[in-house]
Amino acid sequence: MLILFCICAAVLLYVYFGYPALLVSGLLGRRKPLAQSPLAALPLISVIVAARNEESVIEDKLRNLLASAYPGDKMEILVGSDGSSDRTDEIVRRFHGQGVGLLSFPEHIGKSAIQNGLVKLASGLILVFTDADCFFPPETLPLLISNFSDPRAGLVTARPLYENETETAVTRNEGLYLRYESFLRSEESARGILAMASGSLFAMRRSLWLPLAPDQGDDFALPLAVASAGFRNVLEPRAVAVTLLEQKQPDSMRRLKSRIIAKDLRGLLSRAALLNPFRHGALAAGLWSHKLLRWLVPFFLVALFVSNLFLLDRAVFRAAIVLQVAFYALAALGAAVRNRSRFFLWSVPFSFCLVNLAALVGALQCLARRPAGQWTPVRRPSRAA
Repeated sequence: MLILFCICAAVLLYVYFGYPALLVSGLLGRRKPLAQSPLAALPLISVIVAARNEESVIEDKLRNLLASAYPGDKMEILVGSDGSSDRTDEIVRRFHGQGVGLLSFPEHIGKSAIQNGLVKLASGLILVFTDADCFFPPETLPLLISNFSDPRAGLVTARPLYENETETAVTRNEGLYLRYESFLRSEESARGILAMASGSLFAMRRSLWLPLAPDQGDDFALPLAVASAGFRNVLEPRAVAVTLLEQKQPDSMRRLKSRIIAKDLRGLLSRAALLNPFRHGALAAGLWSHKLLRWLVPFFLVALFVSNLFLLDRAVFRAAIVLQVAFYALAALGAAVRNRSRFFLWSVPFSFCLVNLAALVGALQCLARRPAGQWTPVRRPSRAA
């Protein structure tokens, strides 16, 4: 039990503190800046938008794309409507004369199938994937595409931001987590070991595209494919993608994260060879540290608590169990008050437990081969661009 306790404690400390320290120290590789230079000729890009019942945002989305600083004659916009039952198709058709194409599916087939269908129609050398509720400044697309002047760049992702970060305790803590996550991604990108993207906005070389499986997410499966092909995934910090976080309550946030983790774990297991540190070095270390061990944290938390119960004959372990009980008590208080109070002392423990509950459910769903559920975007009745 002592060995189990020490292993669990070491893993937990490593995941949240040790791995970031390793990145900053340079032990996982020195910074390898891209050789960015002006593109001799701007490539044709195809902007892919998967949409399902997006009437509240799709017009603003298309206007946002058309206002981009990227030349209009070098950009095609393709919208795939996934069995939409609202006015999404009607709104998109209004933009046909401005270079916007619509591929409408009468039945709900899922985001991955929509993206696969749109890519078949795409003409661009660079594919840009963006969500219908993602908005960005005019210079964002040129900033993303400029990275492809370096032949090592295979995929370039934007830096995500939440428009409503301060709305509830859940959104505030999710914003805090996003800043921590963005720091890790920035350090990984600088060292050439990034293996994930922001699903709201990223671009990749058409030559590296592989059709998406229905049970895997594009923002992880595609970066893994790029890394497997020997190219770099890059975070462009100047390119900002702003979305409205619709999952403002604990239950909806837990369901979203469970679905994402289940899909991403399937994607990682389908490319398990990347986890071999003898073949992939720092990239494998990053995947173990940033993803796989993070998803396994709830199992280590349970094992830590249980093993601690067998070690109460020593003062240090009695103190350890008191700290754990106190932490979970604060999390329970945070669950009880929910959005009636955003006090840091209990909202953060509650958010930590919520995320790890989602990881536990998502991992079990993946291992049990249960479907992650259908893609159904949640939108507010209206929003401003």
